[in-house]
This record gives sequence, C-alpha cells and structure tokens, in this order.
Amino acid sequence: MSQVLQLDALVTILACLSTTQSQLDSHMLSTSNLTTESCPLSSFSGLTARIQGLSIDIANFKEQIGRLQEQLVDLRRSSTSKIFTSPEVPRGFSSRNFDVEPRLGMSAAVPSVANVHSEVGLGVETSEPSTPRNCLKQQHGVVRIRPRANMDPFFVFCDQKIRGGGWTVVANRYNGTEDFNRNWVDYKIGFGPLTAEFFMGLEKLHQISSSEDYELLVQLENRKQELRYALYDHFSVGGESEQYRLNVLGKYQGDASDALRQHTGKKFTTFDRNNYESEVNCAVSQSAAFWYASSCSLSNPFGLYQRLLERDVDGFKGILWSGFLDGPKGSLKRMQMLIRPRTINNI
Repeated sequence: MSQVLQLDALVTILACLSTTQSQLDSHMLSTSNLTTESCPLSSFSGLTARIQGLSIDIANFKEQIGRLQEQLVDLRRSSTSKIFTSPEVPRGFSSRNFDVEPRLGMSAAVPSVANVHSEVGLGVETSEPSTPRNCLKQQHGVVRIRPRANMDPFFVFCDQKIRGGGWTVVANRYNGTEDFNRNWVDYKIGFGPLTAEFFMGLEKLHQISSSEDYELLVQLENRKQELRYALYDHFSVGGESEQYRLNVLGKYQGDASDALRQHTGKKFTTFDRNNYESEVNCAVSQSAAFWYASSCSLSNPFGLYQRLLERDVDGFKGILWSGFLDGPKGSLKRMQMLIRPRTINNI
C-alpha cells in the first residue's frame, strides 16, 4: 500500500507540471511535502505565469515519473478490472471549449500536457493491457501511444475527423495563446496542452516518424478563411544526435504549394541553438524556430501569430507558407501539422 501512496505522490508532481515550462527546486521533490491541497488541480491555469523556464533535470525527472506511473497502473489493474467507469473528464479537470473549426479536425477534449510520458487520471486509461502504437483506429482526442515496445508511452492528440482519420497532431495553431518562439529544450520535449495550441516535441516526433513509414499533412487557413493543404507521402525526422534533421520528405500533393521541399535535409534551429548553414541565426531574425533552408524568409509555420486587428509584424516573422502566404507582412490564421502511418489508404 505504501508503494501505491508513493506513486500517487509522484503522479501529483506530474499533475503540477501542466506545462513544459516547469522548474522545481530540489526541496520540492520530497514526497512528504506533496498533497492535493498544496498543489490543487484547479491551479493549472496559473502555473504558466508562476513557473518559468525548463531544465534537462526536469525532463529526466518526468521520464522517471512515467516509468513509476506504469507501475502504478499495473498495481491498480491487479485490484480492479477497470480504473474509470466512463471516458468523461474526472472531477478537478474542466473541459476547455474553444473556437476551432471542425474543418481543421480539432474539438474540445480531455485536457492533457504535451510532453507527458505516462499519465493516470485523465479519463483515457482503461483496463486494456496493450498500448496502441499510433492513432489508427483509436478514439478522437487524447490517447496514449507507444510507437515501439522498448519506448515509454506518452500522450498525443489523435484526429479521426480529417481526411479519413488516423492522424497524430504534431502542431496546432489557431489563436496565438501559445508562444512558439522557444528554446531548444522546449522544442525537444514539447509544449502546450494537447487540447489547445501545442507542439508535441521533436523527440516524440522522431520516435514516431522513425518507428514506421509516416506521411505528413499540413493544413493552413488564411484570414479570408481560404483553406489549403500540403500532403507528403513520406516524412521522417532524425534524432537529437542529428539535430532533429528533416531527413525524409516524400512526394507532394495539395493546393498550398510544395513549400517544405527546400527545407529537406536541414537541421532544426532555435534562438539558442543555431544549426543553420551560416553564421546568421534565422530563429533569432525570424523570431521562430524551424528547419531553416537557404533563406530565412521561406516557410515559417512556427512564426509569430498575428491577430486580425493587430498591426502586422514586418520582416517575414508571421506564420508563413511560401506559395500561399509569402510575407514579408501578414500571418496565416491557422496551421496544423499531422502525421499518420502510410498503411492507411492514401487520400
């Protein structure tokens, strides 16, 4: 019983880390100081403002929590046939409704954290012993996957409404609530809640895209509500040792333009990690991280979100897609990147 209590305490720590911006002092990691009163779930909305930055130590600690939570799941399964009686949001979490067009495939769903490795209490855990490898034939919303048997599981957002379903959402942008001008560690691990604006993280993107053959879909919408898409029939990102290089980009089809082609083979660059081919750090000049190519002013899907009534930021700093919205001023209204295994029938 004490083991379960200890694991529950660690789950509480994970609940407190509702964003990847968390930093904890070592004295806060004592399980004796953790209670639901000292870290209520209702405090999620204020954590981002109170907790700043991120460190490698916290990333490692989250991985340990993920492994311990797997043990907790096993312990609970041994004593009950089902952890939750319904997939509804458990008490303490509030469903977040937001204006996202169904055409982009997003809807209000169970809140989660973009970089959680393993999690209990979000209403998505069942008594099924196996964890799916991907989003094929899964529910629409937050799902825990394990791309390979030797990997720790983690949560993703599965979209079953777009172009036949089976998609794992890599990035979602629609209202500018999440800052995408972040450092290397943030992009490595991921940031933002899975039911709002977020980026899943380069490490997870590498793990998923290297586990089997994947295709990439980019969906775009401008301020005139014109929808465009770019579909690539093969997509793969390298690991951190390769600086998360955009290794593979297959055949293009769509009406948004083949704007990623010039980014193929490029390493990922952030404002604090320049992997660009020259001394100029494009992530600094464009206020956005990306796989920058021969020019900083090509596609910029992670650029600054510019609201309709605000003055446009000049200098190719908005959310841009060469051939659809080229810049130097303006910004796309919505952008989604999604991937799915190529085993499903092509659309």
